[in-house]
Amino acid sequence: MSKNRKVVVGAFVLGGVLLFAVGLFWIGNRRLLFSKNITLTAQFQNLSGLKVGARVLVSGMDAGEVLETRVPGRPGAKFRVDFRVLDKFQPMLRTDSIAAIQMEGLVGSKVLQVEGGTEQGAPVRSGSTIQSREATEISDVLDLTVETIRKAGNAVDEVQGRVVNAVDIVADVGEQTRKIVVDVGADIDDVLVTGKKVATNVNAVVEGVREGRGTAGRLFNDEALYKDIRGTVGQLQNTAENARKTSEDVRAIVADLQSRNIGENTEKTLANLRDVSARAKDALGGLLPPGGRGAGAPGPMEEIRATLSNTREATADLADNMEALKRNWFFRGFFRSRGFYDLNAVSLEDYRGGKVAPERDRERAWLHRNEIFTVDPKGGEILSEEGRAALDKALAPYLRYAPNTPLMIEGYSGEGDQTEQFLRSRDRAQLVRRYILNRFGLNPKYVGSMPMGGVSASGVGAKLWDGVAVVYFPEKQSSKK
Repeated sequence: MSKNRKVVVGAFVLGGVLLFAVGLFWIGNRRLLFSKNITLTAQFQNLSGLKVGARVLVSGMDAGEVLETRVPGRPGAKFRVDFRVLDKFQPMLRTDSIAAIQMEGLVGSKVLQVEGGTEQGAPVRSGSTIQSREATEISDVLDLTVETIRKAGNAVDEVQGRVVNAVDIVADVGEQTRKIVVDVGADIDDVLVTGKKVATNVNAVVEGVREGRGTAGRLFNDEALYKDIRGTVGQLQNTAENARKTSEDVRAIVADLQSRNIGENTEKTLANLRDVSARAKDALGGLLPPGGRGAGAPGPMEEIRATLSNTREATADLADNMEALKRNWFFRGFFRSRGFYDLNAVSLEDYRGGKVAPERDRERAWLHRNEIFTVDPKGGEILSEEGRAALDKALAPYLRYAPNTPLMIEGYSGEGDQTEQFLRSRDRAQLVRRYILNRFGLNPKYVGSMPMGGVSASGVGAKLWDGVAVVYFPEKQSSKK
């Protein structure tokens, strides 16, 4: 091989190596292979066509590229996107930075846009996960536009219908106005004809008075009588003016009555009243004794009154006898085995003394105020949805003993003086009792409420208990055997 050919081949090889090195350096520099960078992660429900190698922009400036996209392992999970960012952008990025997939241009490729964080967010480090915002697809925008146009079309149709109804109403009003004008025109013609007749008669009278004919002519020719008549006429004019005003008021009242059909309604009401009065008289006549109030034999009304009086006395005597039997030593066990309790009649002293169902066990479920109560807009306590669920859970063991097992709702309060504690504990116990009765349909005599007031939670110096306790009295295990 000649020397010149060797030089050409060597120059060609050297040029190729230089071009390869330049290309490698250019590609590595573009992919940030020779720059310091950090790796971050973001999660998306929809990648919207984002691919590996896509550009990463930080506040609109080239800052890195997408390294990897990971497919979720289960439905409902999100895609995981790993990307690198130049180290110099790290001070701008915080944990509250937001990554979003955007389209470069109108129909360009997808890029990952990362917004800078705020001073409140913590600085990110390599491997951190930042927040993300889902991309808006053109199809979603088109769907929203179509839905908006559809709603606008419905609104236009509705407005058009209302306009048509308004036009019909205006046309109806015009027709009614035309009829009124026609009717009034006929009345005006009659008034004009009558006015002409009156004018003719007045002219005749005036002519006779001028000539001195008749009584009126002689009266008008007498000067003294003229002055008296002139004063009288003035008074008559005032009276006529007052009469005119009164007539106008009467016309207004009559028109208002006619518009409201008060006359017709009044006649119907009077007819109904006459009918009801006749029926009441017949009924009272049947209840009164024969011969009226003064008759000797008692009528049905007196018999009804006597029967009601006797019934009340017998009911009161029966209630007293039943109470006496409940407390008699011979029948006490019978009533207890039947479950006859009236917890609403138990006093606080007897309840604390253990006189309610002493032969039975006592099981209690505690519920704190914050568990079951909330405050309504007026400042009062009401049961919350969580409280209703807690009461249902607390009553579950009791329901297997119902319906003949006593149940007592104890109310507690640790706020204010003794009076406030009593009133608040009473309201809480009664509120829970009403809910339980309505919820489970229990016998009210077996469900009582007891205001306990302020009671220490546990130990000396402890805080007062604040809430309610559900207490039920099942039979003792030994008595069941």
